[in-house]
Amino acid sequence: MNTIQRYGVFSALILGIAAGCNGDDEDATNPPDAAGAAGAAGAAGAAGAGDTSSGGSDAGAGGGVTAGSAGEAISPGGAGATAGAGMAGDAGAAGAGGAATDPLASSTVLDVNDVKTNPDPYAWFDFKPNVKKLILAGAADTEHIAILWYTVTDGGVGLHYHSKTESVYVIDGTQTDAKGVYTNGTVYFNPPGSGHQITNSSGFFILAYAAPPDFVNTSLIEAYTPVRIDTTAADLTTTYDFIEQATGVQTYTVPLADTGGLSSKLIESTSAVPLTYEGNYLLVLKGSCDIEGVTLGQGMLVVAKALPPQPYAVNASTGSTCLALGVSF
Repeated sequence: MNTIQRYGVFSALILGIAAGCNGDDEDATNPPDAAGAAGAAGAAGAAGAGDTSSGGSDAGAGGGVTAGSAGEAISPGGAGATAGAGMAGDAGAAGAGGAATDPLASSTVLDVNDVKTNPDPYAWFDFKPNVKKLILAGAADTEHIAILWYTVTDGGVGLHYHSKTESVYVIDGTQTDAKGVYTNGTVYFNPPGSGHQITNSSGFFILAYAAPPDFVNTSLIEAYTPVRIDTTAADLTTTYDFIEQATGVQTYTVPLADTGGLSSKLIESTSAVPLTYEGNYLLVLKGSCDIEGVTLGQGMLVVAKALPPQPYAVNASTGSTCLALGVSF
């Protein structure tokens, strides 16, 4: 099995083309083609695609790619294709369609620390003025997982409505709306029926939308309270109702609306015995986790390339405590 230690910088990136924007959106532009690069030791890649339109409509045609092994040429997918990227470990490169022995071949693995320190090589597209987006799974006009990048210190997004649950994790920076300021390591969930205008924001964020933002039907916005968790808090596992699942393994199920199309768990483990988590992404928050037998340090993100939730075996790496955030459609 591949073993990936905590990444400072990727050995190489597998990047993809993202295309497809609504003709009425003057803010969105088609991103340029991008090609993958071979890694000598191991690589993790990401690909983004799709667009939403500003002003009157948020629907866009999502494009995507599926990458093969490191160093291979990657091909753009059609409208609505799932975005994906390959990853490789110590034993050899493998991506979608790569070696069957790769335990994470059906997932995109990337280092969010590299995204924030070295963002330019990734296949971003213009979502709004001074706001870029990198779709990791799904398409812009459906439920999807993406990384958002406010490229200026006072970035913003106009008022919009969420018919389903929205999840936002702050990788680095701050996001501000009428409910408060969200800082590094904070994850928050806006319930169905919510809506907000984002102002004075900068940095990088992991987004999970059970439905894309609606910039038209803002009159439907109801009173709401977001679920907010500071994942960096020292008393996290005592403040929240973590439930023991097995010796050395406990989880906290975030209380989200059943109608929101999204669920989430915090997983803490000191055990070498895996817990199976079924979801769409796992982010290592602290320590080191073995996910499907692959060792991943803090800041490593695993995203299922397909939208149906995928089972992941999660346990603590040898000599470490594992704390991970899982989000599932």
